[in-house]
Amino acid sequence: MTREEAQKIALSTIDEHIAIAGENAIALMAPQPGKNSWTWKEFRESVINDAPLEGIKTNPIDDVLAMYKWKQEHKKGE
Repeated sequence: MTREEAQKIALSTIDEHIAIAGENAIALMAPQPGKNSWTWKEFRESVINDAPLEGIKTNPIDDVLAMYKWKQEHKKGE
């Protein structure tokens, strides 16, 4: 899977969530000092810009690629 394919998958999934909950709904929460929640709008902008969410080292595209790699290694979804 290419990075561009992962980006399309992430955007499609995020857009589905935005259609249901709205762009200002909380998409991710993490107990940590400082910023500890992110909206679907922030999540979507992160994917479009291929940049990490504020306060996190990776972005959702990296997460899609990591999940794809894990599924390939464990032969899930066949």
